[in-house]
Amino acid sequence: MTRPTIGLALGSGGLRGLAHIGVLKILEREGISVDYIAGCSIGSLIGSLYASGLDSETIFKLAKNLKRRHWIDFVIPKMGLVAGDRTLETIKLLTRRKNFDELAIPLAVVAADLNTGEEVVFRDGEVAHAVRASISVPGVFVPYEYNGRLLIDGAVVNPTPMDVVHSMGADIVIAVDLVPTGEVAALTNIFDIIIQTIDIVERQLLKQRQHYSDLLIKPDVGHISPSSFTEIDECVDLGARAMEAGLPRLRNLLADKQHKAATGENPGPRAATQG
Repeated sequence: MTRPTIGLALGSGGLRGLAHIGVLKILEREGISVDYIAGCSIGSLIGSLYASGLDSETIFKLAKNLKRRHWIDFVIPKMGLVAGDRTLETIKLLTRRKNFDELAIPLAVVAADLNTGEEVVFRDGEVAHAVRASISVPGVFVPYEYNGRLLIDGAVVNPTPMDVVHSMGADIVIAVDLVPTGEVAALTNIFDIIIQTIDIVERQLLKQRQHYSDLLIKPDVGHISPSSFTEIDECVDLGARAMEAGLPRLRNLLADKQHKAATGENPGPRAATQG
């Protein structure tokens, strides 16, 4: 019997997005394969590495060993504090300069057009360029000029792209949302302030698309600074805990979808739930 396909929507959230590694870790442990990935900002970075063939443990080791200098190249402020050239080269290295059609798992990356406000969804071309565009937090990274467009972080239009991964053909959509709902970390630098500002907008955007999700996973990472390079272990652990809590619901979804497929029943509307 053909199993239901699973799509993973990995949301934005600065370095709190390392919680995505914990989610992947639990799915791997349970033998649950991911068939489609859509990512925004840090979610696009983690998603691109996973889709390129790296497992969660390898991505975790990279997160622990790659230092700030591998990602950040400060410039005199004009359109952003970070030029992003070093970031792009690191992404090219980690994704082995693969194009989307060379990935082990189909991937979509969400960015936004700064001039028009349009959502831009990448599904072809070189993955690194799409990710560089998607992580371009306004005011922090210099916007990325690509194919005649000036592109910024997709979080301003679609922070957790569950609708995108649903449109890719996923039978079950797991959305990993990092927008804090409770305790929030102390704001100590401009990056934290900008991310917190985007988080406020994200809360409203999430409500508009939540019906595309079958399982909403919300790691409790609000108390961690989105610019912290020192809370990697805790972020990964919190992502794993959140996914662990969602496993019973996921197993029920898988069993229900398989049963309905076997009997020819209509799967019915999606009902978003939180893990």
